[in-house]
Amino acid sequence: MNVSGRIPPQGAKEEQSTFEKIKNSPAFTIGTQAALFGLGVLFIQSPLMDMLVPQL
Repeated sequence: MNVSGRIPPQGAKEEQSTFEKIKNSPAFTIGTQAALFGLGVLFIQSPLMDMLVPQL
């Protein structure tokens, strides 16, 4: 039984692209989380947030 078509050879690993290397790095995750946090803080402090709050 020939299963060579289903299992890739051990030495034939594909090289990751530059984007995949950046995306898989811990710095990308930290930078993304910091950017989202910063945007959230800016949104909370913006006049738009005051307009969305109901006036009691």
